[in-house]
Amino acid sequence: MIRQTVFSLCLLVLVGSLCAQERGATPALTATQLLHEAGQLFGEVQELAVELEIARQPPPRDQLLVLVSLLPDERFELEAVQVKIDGDFAAFHEYSVAEIEALAAGGAHRLLLKQLPPGRHELVARWVGKAHKAKEGEIVREVRWAFRSGETRRVVELALSQGEEQPFPRFSLREWN
Repeated sequence: MIRQTVFSLCLLVLVGSLCAQERGATPALTATQLLHEAGQLFGEVQELAVELEIARQPPPRDQLLVLVSLLPDERFELEAVQVKIDGDFAAFHEYSVAEIEALAAGGAHRLLLKQLPPGRHELVARWVGKAHKAKEGEIVREVRWAFRSGETRRVVELALSQGEEQPFPRFSLREWN
């Protein structure tokens, strides 16, 4: 419907321009210029129609989005995060100093965006880093989460925050609704 309206407007402008030429008036644009501009306008309208149709679609219900966030904690230096889904490797990221600073300033890292088949799944998140008070130096913490896909889009935040009266920070998984 939008295409027909735009095409009709372009034809109307073109016919008006041709009528003005026949009467001896000097049109601001020639017929070829008008046709060129009408073609460009028609292309832009087509692109907007596609974008509008995509925006109207509901988000996929079988999608899993995993974000990583952290609050600065001098007891633990995050080095990497790994995610497995149903025992299979899904994502791994080693963090640079600049990325850690961005996370500490309130940012979040999109670690994983994945389509999953409907049904039950298990996500295992693993944080790797250095703890200043640990004897071995490097520590690994895991969080497990069972969920069902196909019902709604799942958004999960893997958060590293300061633990209250604990020797190590708190590692948690939070689902956003």
